[in-house]
Amino acid sequence: MLRSAFWGIAMCAILVGGCGGDDADTPTTAVPSSTTTTMTGGETPLAAVTAWLDALSIGQYPVADGVVVEEQFVLMLAVESFSVELYEDLISGGVSPEVSRTFWESFAAGVRGFTGADITEVTLVGELRFEAYGQQFAEVDATSPRGDLTVVAIQAPNQQWYVDLLATFGPSFAPLFNPWVDRLPAEALGPREALARQRPSLEVARDRAADAGAEEARAELEGLLDRLNG
Repeated sequence: MLRSAFWGIAMCAILVGGCGGDDADTPTTAVPSSTTTTMTGGETPLAAVTAWLDALSIGQYPVADGVVVEEQFVLMLAVESFSVELYEDLISGGVSPEVSRTFWESFAAGVRGFTGADITEVTLVGELRFEAYGQQFAEVDATSPRGDLTVVAIQAPNQQWYVDLLATFGPSFAPLFNPWVDRLPAEALGPREALARQRPSLEVARDRAADAGAEEARAELEGLLDRLNG
């Protein structure tokens, strides 16, 4: 079970302001209706985030799994229990429906607890694409009763867009990843290499924290990036 205190921090992270970019934003208030079929990514950042929130709002967790960066999702699940064995099981066998449901149900409850809004009450208003660290990202803005929200998406080599959990929630997860990396056995190369592959997303998370004046979060992310250098 995920820690309730963790989700309080995670919701703080989603409210962190963005770092912006050079491309023009594409605001829209048209949100597609909820889908009940499994998909992989979205054709635009707005489509990916819409599919993700829609899936969470109706409990279609396999759809939510399919629109986030898979490697990041596995890392987040594993670090919550500080388990190398769980990481290896998830890599070899995939994320079970039970594990997925527990994670996303806790996430949805965290949104309600922190923002005062249900997932269904979050309204998407637009996207802003930008390039950073050799990758294409986008900030997808939304509103809730507690104010503005931002979810970061990333474009994959297949040109589809996915919700970037680390770029969005990096400030929440860095305090978990730092001790986990320190405790990993020398032979446990898989988690380290996976985190290193997600470095651009972690760097975007650090920049967003710095722009928001979240010094503690920035420092945690800098510490994680330094560990990955080693």
